[in-house]
Amino acid sequence: MTQAQQRPELDRDRDHRSDLDTRAPSIEQASPESGREGDTITIRGNHLMAVDKVTFQVGQDSRRGEVVHRGEDNQVKVRVPRGLPAGGGQISVSNGAGESNKLKFTVRS
Repeated sequence: MTQAQQRPELDRDRDHRSDLDTRAPSIEQASPESGREGDTITIRGNHLMAVDKVTFQVGQDSRRGEVVHRGEDNQVKVRVPRGLPAGGGQISVSNGAGESNKLKFTVRS
């Protein structure tokens, strides 16, 4: 008898991880809603475990943030990138299945 036959939850876990990779993320909240370059913020939403890109945009200027921690499928911690001007902007995340909606975020100087 194989390990999967002995423990069917292993197959369910594998199937669940596959689902995480095939669904586009959606985001609901950034906490805090403003920050300076280098600050770490928490983004909450759905299908975030496989996020491989975080984009911060202020006006026409766009920078990629760094994912610093993936905890659960419903949250990811990211670092505010350097080089963005201060002001109101947006955050979005993406994975292999697509890009999320955008949330308002303010970059402080």
